[in-house]
Amino acid sequence: MQGRFHETSHGRCFLVEEHLPIHHHHGDLPLGAFLDLDPNILSLLGGDPCPADVDLEHALFLDTETTGLSAGTGTMAFLVGLGFFERDRFRVVQIFLRDPGDEPAMITFLADILPRFKMLVTFNGRGFDVPILENRFILARRPFPLAAVPHVDLLPPSRRLWRFRLTSCALGSLEREVLGVERDQADIPSGVIPRVYLDYLRTGDAREIPRILYHNRIDVLSMVTLAARLGRALAMPEGLGGPDLYALARWYGKENTEQFLRKALTSGLPAHLRLRALRDLALLLKRAGRRGEATEWWQQLALEDPLGILAPVELAKIFEWHIPRFDLALRWTKVALARARRWPPGPRRERALEALERRLSRLQRKRRYNQS
Repeated sequence: MQGRFHETSHGRCFLVEEHLPIHHHHGDLPLGAFLDLDPNILSLLGGDPCPADVDLEHALFLDTETTGLSAGTGTMAFLVGLGFFERDRFRVVQIFLRDPGDEPAMITFLADILPRFKMLVTFNGRGFDVPILENRFILARRPFPLAAVPHVDLLPPSRRLWRFRLTSCALGSLEREVLGVERDQADIPSGVIPRVYLDYLRTGDAREIPRILYHNRIDVLSMVTLAARLGRALAMPEGLGGPDLYALARWYGKENTEQFLRKALTSGLPAHLRLRALRDLALLLKRAGRRGEATEWWQQLALEDPLGILAPVELAKIFEWHIPRFDLALRWTKVALARARRWPPGPRRERALEALERRLSRLQRKRRYNQS
């Protein structure tokens, strides 16, 4: 295992380092693509406000390997991977505990190096890596240096953007499906890493440790290009496919929602997502008071969703209350009733039938009144 010992005031810790040029490709993107992002985009990704003038070269990519898979106080980080830009290079520093007794030296090293960074980037770091490190700093009676810096956790935005296209948003899945990263046979499954390290402590056999270092190193590098890919998707969504555009429509809330829904519907969507997008666009137009446009999309949804009653009911409301055409309101109510009767027995079917039959009776009374 190539590396060196680093002396601190609390003993020594073992470091493994690598320097890569910023034009080094990790998957489909160079590492330096991260530096081209707008800090405001990172704020949108992470939820923490990033100062507009933040220098992205001061971002730290952090990943830990631990003795357990929970973030409890008994879990120790035996490997901390740090990635950061340094002039025209990207530097990966991995601090490895050859023995748990070296932890004070690791904490001292981290306490010295972490204050230089102005932003933290992790993958599931809010729920795992950061709480573990904070606990270890507390036990060492030291403040955690990154407690107040903006933190971009890439897992939630990854789920937001790709949940309709991917069955899993684990980092390994994102590497294969989004980033174009292929891990080689040196990798090791993350779930077995704690056991492998504990075996190493028991036996002293370090032959599997390089695989853990490789796994951690790839995690750190993948976070760099994943952040760049997410940032590009938000800044330049034109090249996205239908499912990702639909995800953006739901992510952005009111802002740009209509634009993304319309693009998603014209870009191609799986049938179940297309029905959801039609529904969402019709509801958006309805809430905006644009009932004429909404009517067109409700009609399209009614055509494409032969068992759904939402679109027929909404059309019945429009023709009853806003475009007085009781004949059309009755027609759409009967369509909804016919569909609800084909539903499987149960409370949902009974409630729908009861409400639709009341609507039908009211419309029939209104039509008789208007004809008299």
